[in-house]
Amino acid sequence: MEIQRELGVSHAVFFRSLAQLPAGWVHETRSDGATLRYAGGRVEISLGEECERRIALICIPYTPVMFRYYGLSEDERNRFQARFDLTFFRGGG
Repeated sequence: MEIQRELGVSHAVFFRSLAQLPAGWVHETRSDGATLRYAGGRVEISLGEECERRIALICIPYTPVMFRYYGLSEDERNRFQARFDLTFFRGGG
């Protein structure tokens, strides 16, 4: 199973944010992504090129990201993604 998404982060922020995931999840990092272990399976994350959106004078970074799940049920994938998203979502207000 794989899904593609856009994360509103640069590569540098992505790798810094990995440290905020629960202990033992991050198995390996590479220049183009990471391998995470979760619930007896694994998640391969591949980063695309850094991009940016411009709104008037504001520049917002984003990165296309591919998630590939191995050995995880649909419920486990959903729980993983919910926890991952909680770590990586950026808010403002």
